[in-house]
Amino acid sequence: MRKKLLSATLFLLLLLSACAPTGNEPKTPAHAPTTETTPHSYQDVYAQAVTENTNENALFSLIFLDNDDTPELMVYDSYDLTYSIYTVKDDTLFCMADALSTVELTYFERTGILCEFARWNGGGDEGGYGCSYYRIDHNHTLTDSDVPLLNYVYNAVYDENDVYTGEGITEYFSMGEETDEASYESLAESLGIANADEKVCAENALEKEEMLTLLSET
Repeated sequence: MRKKLLSATLFLLLLLSACAPTGNEPKTPAHAPTTETTPHSYQDVYAQAVTENTNENALFSLIFLDNDDTPELMVYDSYDLTYSIYTVKDDTLFCMADALSTVELTYFERTGILCEFARWNGGGDEGGYGCSYYRIDHNHTLTDSDVPLLNYVYNAVYDENDVYTGEGITEYFSMGEETDEASYESLAESLGIANADEKVCAENALEKEEMLTLLSET
């Protein structure tokens, strides 16, 4: 009976010693490192895009096109006369407007509305011209194939002898469908562009190194 008691006691001591810490186990840090990455600032994203742009005719500017605190990056090709606009989406560069071909691209600050100006037959009252208005967003890349929200076209009127009559005809359109002037003006007001000031996208455009300096200082 005594031998059985001693054997049981010895087995219990061995079991306890096997479970006891030795002091050599790896320790869990109090603040384990996280696998999350720090989001890039828009300055970082735009600086990379500007740096990687190899077009020697490219000019750059920052504009506030939509109603948030992050400016958009406008890239103007002064040779092809095209405009592209970028923003930051999910921490990466997103193209909001791709190579829009127009005489001049303007915008209405913080409305999301862009305006393309075009002219033909010399432009002015004795030729033809027009404006097309588009709304940009973060889920679609605008191209020249998109139908404008609103647009109008003006064409001078000439007589049978090809002499300018001093008059012209303006036609109005909504989503590609012809409409009357009153309806057009009402729609323009609803978009917030009826009496708003337009800004020229390339008005304060900078060359590559100038834009990189601006981004580093912003």
